[in-house]
Amino acid sequence: MKKNLLLLLLGCSLFSCSKDDDITNDIAKGDILVSTRIPNADGTSGSAYMQLVNKLVSQTTNNKTALPTSYSVPPVVLGKEVYTLPGFSMQSDFLRKYKWENGQLLEEAHFTLPAQSGAVSIVKTGNKAYVSMCYLGKVLILDTSKMEKIGEIDLSEYGVGDKNPDPSIMLIRDGLLYVGLSQMVGGYSPSPNRPKADVIIIDTTNDKVLKMITNSSAQFSMPTKPEADEKSIFMDENKDIYINCISGFGSIGHKAGLLRIKAGETEFDNTYDFDVTNTPVDGEPNPLAYLIHIDYDKNGKLYATANINQYYSNPPDYMKDHTVISLELDIYNKTIKKLDFPMSTNFGASVNIVDDQVLFGLSTSTGNGYYIYNKDKKTCSKDPVIKITGFPESICKIK
Repeated sequence: MKKNLLLLLLGCSLFSCSKDDDITNDIAKGDILVSTRIPNADGTSGSAYMQLVNKLVSQTTNNKTALPTSYSVPPVVLGKEVYTLPGFSMQSDFLRKYKWENGQLLEEAHFTLPAQSGAVSIVKTGNKAYVSMCYLGKVLILDTSKMEKIGEIDLSEYGVGDKNPDPSIMLIRDGLLYVGLSQMVGGYSPSPNRPKADVIIIDTTNDKVLKMITNSSAQFSMPTKPEADEKSIFMDENKDIYINCISGFGSIGHKAGLLRIKAGETEFDNTYDFDVTNTPVDGEPNPLAYLIHIDYDKNGKLYATANINQYYSNPPDYMKDHTVISLELDIYNKTIKKLDFPMSTNFGASVNIVDDQVLFGLSTSTGNGYYIYNKDKKTCSKDPVIKITGFPESICKIK
């Protein structure tokens, strides 16, 4: 079961693949970062690459000039800096820092993390960075100008069921660091008997834990996706924080959906939860298991991919079963609409907004690659506009 959940976790962070290796992408420079993974047969290991392109136009990329990166966590773009983390794959203990200059990525430095750290997220305030080390139950503090350790925050006392609360994806608002806790016990899921969502809040002025807040009324768990989705905690225009709770990857019977922490507050908003597992989906008869990847646009519009357990074969084949649909959600009015893209496997399940275009990375029966949703015309490309050699896991703009 643990191996299957890891395969699902890794697969659900991916976009899609292209079988065409013959077309060479000769664009050496750009400001759009594309990361790609090529899994081994077991799906839980493989190789990964990142590269720059300069336009969202019809093209096929390959990895001939790409930089190797972590298999299990997409690169994190913070301004003109790019960081790569080892994640759950533990193929490396390096945290690498790249700088974007003149349309190219240049590696500046690296930091050797503790062995088997499971580092999955990095956020910054100035030159001070926080790195969540999921396997160790700690948050590392770095000076990114020197790539040197400043300190660390031990969160072991907040673990439920063991001494590790599994710190995951993070966000900084108004000098406070919000850390989603996965509370995984004996594998990659929390206890089925505990449908609760925990978040640690840390004061970045002194790096002390203010408190852990818990929501139990919604019956969600695993706030933030522990790998591969830095957008699983985000702020809207009002500076309200929303958190995607993935609830054991939809495998343990918990409800799943969004929670909110309003601007200026440090408690969950007890007037709001968005249960996506029990909300009817316009255009889809089956219920959602959970939201895999999300990206917030504006005016309450959230774009997402979601898994539907009813479409799995028996036993599940995460690399072949088409179980993933593409969605547009209104997080204010709590509505969900299926977009007219073909269904995807779990190895094509990401969504990113780049230059005001919504790109869904899908691995489908009609094609593998980045499909584009036109928000104004409300149209979905029938074929991938951008084809990738391997499974694309993210695409983002360097600003």
